[in-house]
Amino acid sequence: MNSWSLCTSAYATEHREQIWRDALQRVYLSMSSETLRDGLRGEVSYNRSPLGMQFVKLAGSPQAIAGDYPASGTTSANLWIALILEGNAALRIGGETHALEVGDILYGAGGGDRVELLLSSDFEILTVEMPHEVFYKRLLNPLAIQAGTISRQEGINHVLSDFLSSVAAQMESLTETSFHPVEMALSELLTYCLARRPALNGFKDLGHARHFQELCHSIDLHLGDCDLSLDKVARRNNVSPRYVQKIFSQANSSFSQFVRKRRLEQCRKDLSSRANASLSISEICFRWGFNDLAYFSRAFSAEYGCSPRAYRTQLLEEQPV
Repeated sequence: MNSWSLCTSAYATEHREQIWRDALQRVYLSMSSETLRDGLRGEVSYNRSPLGMQFVKLAGSPQAIAGDYPASGTTSANLWIALILEGNAALRIGGETHALEVGDILYGAGGGDRVELLLSSDFEILTVEMPHEVFYKRLLNPLAIQAGTISRQEGINHVLSDFLSSVAAQMESLTETSFHPVEMALSELLTYCLARRPALNGFKDLGHARHFQELCHSIDLHLGDCDLSLDKVARRNNVSPRYVQKIFSQANSSFSQFVRKRRLEQCRKDLSSRANASLSISEICFRWGFNDLAYFSRAFSAEYGCSPRAYRTQLLEEQPV
C-alpha cells in the first residue's frame, strides 16, 4: 500500500509555504490567494488502497484550499469527496459561498467544477478520491456530476459521515487487508447516497431512476445465485420481465450485462484482497455466481485486460505481507 505523510513544522519557517504547496499539489489541491500565510501550518497523511482509492487527511492553520484536478485524463472520470472533521469551513462554487458544518460531505468529479474550501480556523478534513473502476457508472455517472454537498443530518448520509470519520481516526493503522472491507463499504454507501439524485444517474424520470436502483440492489443481494435470472428478479420486485428490460435499456445496458459486470467487479475485489488469498480463483468465481471457470476467465480478461491469475499475482506482489 502506498503511503506518505508530511508536517510543515519539520521544516525551517521560510520554506514551509513552498513545502506545503508542493504537498497539496501531490493530492490535486492548491492554496488559493486568500490563504493566510502568517504562521502557516499544515499536516498531510496519504494512503492509497489496493483498489486505488486515495485517502488524504489534512490538518492545519486557517487557509483557503482549492481543487486542482487536471481538466482531462484518467482523473476526469474519478469521484472525490471531502469530509469536514474539525473547524469552521465554507464552500465556494462559481462565486457562491455556502456555510458547512462539521460532518458535512462535499463531492464532485475530477476535472469538474472549481471548488474552494474557505477554512477560517484550525481545521481537519478527510478527502477520498475514488477511481471510476470501483463504481457502476450508470448508477453514478461522474460526467454528470456537479460539485455539491451531502448534509450529515439526512438519514443514511449520517451513516456515511460517521463511517468516514471512523476511517479518518484509524487511517494510519489500517493495513492492506483491513482496507479491503473499507473500500467495499465506502463504494456502496457513497453510491447509494448519491444515486438517489436523478441529476447524477442520467435518468430523466425520477421514478425510473429509483426503480433502476431498486433492481440493481435486488441483483446485488443475489449475485452468488448461479441461477439468478431476469424472471426471478422481476418476481422479487413485483414487475414484469419486460419492464426490467425497459429500465435497463434506458440505462444503456441490459440485465445480463449488468449481472456479468457486477459479478466481475466483486471477483476483482476479492482477487485484490490479501484477506482472500487462501481462496482459489475457482472458489471466488463460483462464490459470485459464475458456474464456468473458463467463461469467467475469458470475461475477466476482456474486462480488465489480463487473466484473473495475472491480476491477482500483480496486485498481491505489490502489497506488503
